[in-house]
Amino acid sequence: MHAPLMAVCTATAARLFGQYLKPATSLVMAAAGAIALAALVEWVQPWFGRTASMDDFLWGMGGITAGCAWQGAGLIPSMPSRMVAWILAAISAVGPPLMWWTQVMLVQAEARRVFPVLVLDTQPRMHLLWKIAPSRREVLQNENALVLSRNADHPGSMHLDTLDRDWTGYAGLEISGTLHAESAVEVGVRLDVGVDGGKRIRAGGWMKPGRGVIQIFWPKEAPTPQVHQLVVFLALNPAAAELEIHHLRLIETKER
Repeated sequence: MHAPLMAVCTATAARLFGQYLKPATSLVMAAAGAIALAALVEWVQPWFGRTASMDDFLWGMGGITAGCAWQGAGLIPSMPSRMVAWILAAISAVGPPLMWWTQVMLVQAEARRVFPVLVLDTQPRMHLLWKIAPSRREVLQNENALVLSRNADHPGSMHLDTLDRDWTGYAGLEISGTLHAESAVEVGVRLDVGVDGGKRIRAGGWMKPGRGVIQIFWPKEAPTPQVHQLVVFLALNPAAAELEIHHLRLIETKER
């Protein structure tokens, strides 16, 4: 939203300055003030637990340009040319957030395909910026997959923020994927329960090399009213292994 906000600020400031200054001077003053404001906003971000972003600043600069173009279009004597300038300015202002929104929608669509229950958007706590991290994502044999790799020095793990969902209606996790290994490998699952994820529930299952599906059930008595995070991992082991995860599905209690 940096671009449209800065566009509105710039156009409004130029209009106010225009009451006391020449049009060209008012545009320069408004642009200078808006640039200073955009820089200040990024500079104070760390004070509020966020990080400054050059990308956000550049999006703001685009909005400032759009604001100047919108206000400057009023100086064009020809009405058709003025309308074209206004349309281009509006596109420049609203284009960036529309591009961002499209990217978010595509990510959400992919998340629903791979993790249909985890990102069910009928749940009130679904968050717009739900994402998987850290992970390595590849296109393998015309199919998208998340890849976990482990060897003697590094385990492989995938952490999913489950948004403190109530999982009392689920008994386990089904993993569909392709395992590249010399022999069967144990795939571990960990649930971090509670707001801070302080309580941990562990379970595991063995998967054979090649493509297959395994179901991992956590202990029946394990309470899962508020699951903060789901971790899928391959433990440290001298035998190298790589798991391509194509699909995850929560198993309902009645399926157990």
